[in-house]
Amino acid sequence: MIKGRIIKGIGGFYYVVAAHTLYECRARGLFRKEGRTPLVGDIVDIDPTGEEGKAYLVDIYDRSSELIRPAVANADQVLLVFSAKKPAVSSGLVDRFLANMEKQEIGVSLCITKIDLLSKEELLEVMEPYVTAGYDIYPVSNKTGEGIDKVKDFLKGKNTVLSGPSGVGKSSLIKSILPDSAVEVGEISKKIGRGKNTTRHTEIMPVDDTSFVYDTPGYSSIELLISDETELDYLMREFRPFLGGCRFAGCSHLSEPDCVIRSKVDEGLISLKRYEGYREMYSEVKSRRKW
Repeated sequence: MIKGRIIKGIGGFYYVVAAHTLYECRARGLFRKEGRTPLVGDIVDIDPTGEEGKAYLVDIYDRSSELIRPAVANADQVLLVFSAKKPAVSSGLVDRFLANMEKQEIGVSLCITKIDLLSKEELLEVMEPYVTAGYDIYPVSNKTGEGIDKVKDFLKGKNTVLSGPSGVGKSSLIKSILPDSAVEVGEISKKIGRGKNTTRHTEIMPVDDTSFVYDTPGYSSIELLISDETELDYLMREFRPFLGGCRFAGCSHLSEPDCVIRSKVDEGLISLKRYEGYREMYSEVKSRRKW
């Protein structure tokens, strides 16, 4: 039996790095019977078959964390990557992603790429809603290298999920972070069919001996992981200090009188753009629940 980590799963196969060797593994039927699904990031025991590079996945260790979307295990934090321009920031996608991470109770920070395409004033305008919400933001340019060292510091000693919409420069960011990837990493990537420009499956890549990134596929839409719109106000991080202060218990913060959330929007303590995003998400979940 050898202990290792699942770095990628595709087509019913799980690719496990154990004892500096990459194994292609099939999961034992026991997992299906028990309703257990191996995830990228899982620490596992494998049993080599005797055929070179082949093994059975026989056990999964307890997880320190588990995310539903993206489906990964043992991540410490998430870095949401989106671009300042080309494509421009989709506040709707960002709001949905942040709400989902808050729902899953994992720390999330933001990385804005392509900042060389914006003036300082334009960049501050893009960042303002999320700074006001209390999120850490890392502005970077993969072209000039600006901000890359700060991202590396953020990743140090952590298992970090990198997630973001398609076309925002996430792959370029990874290349900026890992310009001198170890030969072993390159060989593993080649063997398991990692795309050069498009990430189709989640894959773990080492930054150094203690730091790993989960490279996840891009997306163009996000489904909220909540079924009740009354959950949403708590998932807006900047709303939390003021919750319970409205005149009516169970205030939706949409039209009720003496709503403290709307008053904080008027005062500039809550971003109007973020509040508008809340209204859209609230309406979406409420209408979905009717069906």
